[in-house]
Amino acid sequence: MDFCACKNIMPALPTLAMAAVPVQEWETPCDPAQSLKQGTVFPSLVLPFFAAKEKLGGVHHG
Repeated sequence: MDFCACKNIMPALPTLAMAAVPVQEWETPCDPAQSLKQGTVFPSLVLPFFAAKEKLGGVHHG
């Protein structure tokens, strides 16, 4: 006996994910050597990276 009432409301092919991605304005790219070091060619995407010790279990990584 099937007691699940959800089978009547679930679509046959449910959407797995939806993304909202903002439009990136064009900008002059960095030079190739700098881009390789930074991981991006766009200056506006160069952001600082901070790893919290609490999140890493107190172990220094790097």
